[in-house]
Amino acid sequence: MKHRQVGLSKVGLINPDGHAIGLDIGATSVRAAILAPGTLEGRPSVTVHGLGKMELPPGAVVNGIVSDQAALTAALKHLWQVHKFECRNVILGIASQQVLVRDMQMPKLTPQQRAKALPFQAREIVALPMDQVILDFTPLGEPDPESEMQSGLLIATPRQPVIAAVQAVERAGLKVARVDLSSFAALRAIADEHLSVEAVVDLGAHMTTIVVHNQGIPKLVRTVCRGGQELTEQLADRIGMSPLDAEAAKRDVGLEGSGEVSRVLDEALRPLMSEIRTSIGYFRSMNDGAVLERISLTGGGATLRGLPEALTTQLGVTTRVMDAMQHIRNRHASKHVRAELDEPWTSAVSIGLAMGAAA
Repeated sequence: MKHRQVGLSKVGLINPDGHAIGLDIGATSVRAAILAPGTLEGRPSVTVHGLGKMELPPGAVVNGIVSDQAALTAALKHLWQVHKFECRNVILGIASQQVLVRDMQMPKLTPQQRAKALPFQAREIVALPMDQVILDFTPLGEPDPESEMQSGLLIATPRQPVIAAVQAVERAGLKVARVDLSSFAALRAIADEHLSVEAVVDLGAHMTTIVVHNQGIPKLVRTVCRGGQELTEQLADRIGMSPLDAEAAKRDVGLEGSGEVSRVLDEALRPLMSEIRTSIGYFRSMNDGAVLERISLTGGGATLRGLPEALTTQLGVTTRVMDAMQHIRNRHASKHVRAELDEPWTSAVSIGLAMGAAA
C-alpha cells in the first residue's frame, strides 16, 4: 500500500532508538503507536513496540479541532508518563471536514520549484486565501513523457487548526516530525492490497472519514461531521437514558435487537448511512467500470452491533470490521501489546501514522 504524508519538517521521523511514533488526537482520547520500521522479503515492514491511549475531557477536541490546548498537553504528558515512552519525535495525524484532497496535474518540476508554483496552481481549487492554508502535492507515478505533466493529489488544510494542535503537542515536550492526514493513515493500516477497489470507513465519536482507493491510490476522501456520539445522544434523549447507559446499550444491543433501542439507533444512523451511500455513489459515477469490492470499517463507531450487516444489506457491498494490526509483523508476539490493544479497531490511525515512516 502506497504511503503519503504532508508537512515534513527537519525533525527526524525515526527516533534515535529506531522507533517511529504515530499520534492520533481524537474527540475522546489521544492514542500513540510506537513501531519499528524495517524490511521483510525486500518490502517495507513494521513491528509494534508500544501502544497507549489517554482519555480527553469533553470538548477538548471538537470535529478534529483542538479547543483546549492545555487539556491536550496534560493528557499527552500523562500518556508518556504512564506508559514510560522514552522517544519524543512524533508523526501527528490531523482530521477535519475542511481538509481537501483533489486530483490535480502539475508540470514536471523539482520539489523546490513545485513548492513555489503550488499556491498559483491551487488557488482555483481552494476557496480559502493561500496564506491561510497548508498545501502539499503528492505525485502519483511518473510524469507523462510527452506533456511532462505530473498527476498527483493536491492536499489543502486550514493552517490555524494545525498550528494549534502542533503547539499543544510540543508543549508536552514532544517534537512533531511530520503532519499526516488521519484519513491516509487509516487507509495505510486497514486497506487490503489484494483488493483493487475498497472503501475504508473510519467511524469516530464526532467524525466519519470515507476513503475509497483504487490499487492503493485514494480516489475519494471525504469527512463528515457525524459519528458515534451522535447516536449515543439521540438514544439518551429519546429513551430517557443517561449517557453512560445509552453508550452501553448501543454497544450491547445495537441494531440487532427488536426493541426500542435498536429502532432508535436504526433511525439515528440513517443520515450517516446516507452520507456513506452518497460518497460511494459519487465514486462510482466518476470511475466508470470500477467495482467496489469491500467496505472496511475501523474506529470506535465500528463496534456498533449489526452495523456491518446493515451496510452490506443497504449498499450491496460486503462490509467487515478490520483489525488495525493486520499488517503488523509481530502482532501476536507481545503480551504487553495485546493487553493494551483491547479494541484493535480504534488504533488504525495511530498505527497507520507510524507505518508511514517505513515508506
